[in-house]
Amino acid sequence: MSRVFESAAEIADAIVASVGQEVVLGLPIGIGKAVRVVDALYERAKNDPSISLTIFTGLTLEVPSGSSDLENRFVTPLVERLYSEWPTPAYAIAVRRQALPRNIRVREFYLRPGAYLSNSLVQQSYSSINYSRVATELLALGVNVIANLVAVREQSAGRYSLASNPEVTLDLLPPFAAMREQGKSVAVIGEVNRNLPYMLGDADLPAERFDFVLDTNGDDFPLFPLPNRRVLPGDYAAAMHVASLVRDGGTLQVGIGSLSDAVAHCLILRHRHPEIFKEVLERLPGGTQSTRRQELPVETGPFEKGLFASTELMSDALFALFEAGLIKRPADEEDEATIHAGFLIGSSHLYEKLNALSEAKRHLIHMTSISSVNTLYGDEQRKRRQRRLPSFVNETMMVTLLGAAVSDALEDGRVVSGVGGQFDFVSMAHALDDAQSILMLRSTRTSGGKTQSNVRWSYGHVTVPRHHRDLYVSEFGIAATRGKSDAQVIEAMLGITDAGFQFDLRGKAVSAGKLAGGTTVSAPENTLENVRGVFRLEHIRPHFPDYPLGTDFTETEQALAAALEWLKTETATPSGKVSTILAALPGASSGHDEALQHMGLDQVHGFSQILTRKLLQHALEQTSNGNQG
Repeated sequence: MSRVFESAAEIADAIVASVGQEVVLGLPIGIGKAVRVVDALYERAKNDPSISLTIFTGLTLEVPSGSSDLENRFVTPLVERLYSEWPTPAYAIAVRRQALPRNIRVREFYLRPGAYLSNSLVQQSYSSINYSRVATELLALGVNVIANLVAVREQSAGRYSLASNPEVTLDLLPPFAAMREQGKSVAVIGEVNRNLPYMLGDADLPAERFDFVLDTNGDDFPLFPLPNRRVLPGDYAAAMHVASLVRDGGTLQVGIGSLSDAVAHCLILRHRHPEIFKEVLERLPGGTQSTRRQELPVETGPFEKGLFASTELMSDALFALFEAGLIKRPADEEDEATIHAGFLIGSSHLYEKLNALSEAKRHLIHMTSISSVNTLYGDEQRKRRQRRLPSFVNETMMVTLLGAAVSDALEDGRVVSGVGGQFDFVSMAHALDDAQSILMLRSTRTSGGKTQSNVRWSYGHVTVPRHHRDLYVSEFGIAATRGKSDAQVIEAMLGITDAGFQFDLRGKAVSAGKLAGGTTVSAPENTLENVRGVFRLEHIRPHFPDYPLGTDFTETEQALAAALEWLKTETATPSGKVSTILAALPGASSGHDEALQHMGLDQVHGFSQILTRKLLQHALEQTSNGNQG
């Protein structure tokens, strides 16, 4: 029977007394961390150098901050509204300051994207692991404590749910049981949080599976929300191509972010308004009017049979498909669940909706181990039967002309995020019949006023090697690369490259002897202006909102986010900055009162603040007139 504590300090003492002075703590990814437990263990180790504490986790969440005066003005009220009660883990604060005590180590296998590029402590302690192998890595490291946030509810007395994060914990429970039988000291910890939705499936456990439980009797912090981001026309274009690949009656894996939100929205559009879906797909570069699309089947009809979701992550995007009735195919005759997922994270609206689910709907979502969803191992034949016609949709940063994907790190070795489960799903797609590995990317990126292609001839780091290539999707269509020769792959990849970069890339392939000579541009229509033109059409624009799945941003914050994004782009170069200032100076000094108040610019003093206010008003005018994206 588990021992229940009301004090985090007391549970930390009990853990050390149980497993000894060497604590190797496994924490789940994202929102499922037992923050108060780990903070108490951190404090205990910080004050007692004889304790060795190793923390192994992924995606540690911290309150957002801005990198400029304008960004901080935008973020500060947002933080106060959404994150004022969120307890940033003490170890995360020390890691950010690169000031961990010598007896405490922190290793992460997945980082907040881009957050630690300049943090040498994080870069040196990062562990590159496929998500499905994290439990194995933890066991090799000597893990002896796992600590999850858990959910409770009245109708499940004597039970706890791993709720948002059964993923790695479920894979560690059998080895922990074996270690106990061998006389080794291990501890399974739960920290009750009544804001967590009570999820069913393998996540629903009897209380005796936990050694110690922290229950502060309702003093629960709110879950960390990830506000949905604005979906741009380029995101929608890529998502339209992806949505035209997903087969009715099939299986879906999809992630998080504006591209995934766009995919969910386009699948719903296809289901509810197939005539609009077909028209947009015809108009887009690389769409159904393009010869480049002829070799692949085109799916444009509604989902009569529905989809089954087997996914590592349940996000707002996936849940929107569940709510809309597209995810409705049971796993098999013996399993009524329509979703198998390893963890969940998303907006505050997602958490509210999950908490409000009817019991019948709740039983359709099966939260389970990461080994169950990210691999074919264990009951392989049944997994194969369940995962019919699968489309595994993920996002990548860059690709090479020969079909390799760059998703987690830069060529100098610095880690942007992590491999996560991407390679799990790519390799599974190659092991399953009729499966599709779909990697989405934005064709270009702009930094410091300079635009670069995300399709490269070569790159000094890859996440997915080219012998695992399959389907790549950008705003400009689909490159089908599986089973193709190198020359055919290069031509296909050029077909989804921005027109401004095709000539140079083709020349590099020719120089390397991988492509026959010639200077033909593969797809001159591949411009973002052509893409934007489709979504500006009067009868099409209403079907593609900026926030298709809703957002935690208020209307004022939505307007400010668009304005700040526009302003950052327009002022990225010295000449752009000068021309933007000159355009803003003559502007009116009134209007957009709520936005100015949010930014603390309703009352300004001195030339610098006056100029900042004029620039912001000018940006708000530009983006409110439909010129965004």
